[in-house]
Amino acid sequence: MEVHYLEGVHVLVVEDTDDSREMLRIALEYFGVRVSTAASAAEAKRLHVMVSDIAMQDDGLWLIREVKTMSETKGLKIPTIAITAYRDRREQLLAEGFAELLEKPLDPIALCRVVRRHAQLDT
Repeated sequence: MEVHYLEGVHVLVVEDTDDSREMLRIALEYFGVRVSTAASAAEAKRLHVMVSDIAMQDDGLWLIREVKTMSETKGLKIPTIAITAYRDRREQLLAEGFAELLEKPLDPIALCRVVRRHAQLDT
């Protein structure tokens, strides 16, 4: 197996034991995986916020809808934040259940505030 066989894959590891979580992180990163970690299910749910451009060539709207549907099916709440340059789509996108819509050009500080709020770090 090639060392970078899993390059480009992003995995969330949820493990309550620090040593085990670290071992899993190191093992996955060794094979090129980008790893995020959480120590509990509550922390894992809190860490998930999805931000995606809507008008990507490979359809960001479809991606966000799929993640939203999968998360709801599993009883998770993964806030989905839509990014678009089309201001006239705001009401449509919010009506579909997106947590928030950010308009381009993005203000990086505003983006971070929105992600922080939806990750429930301001509670």
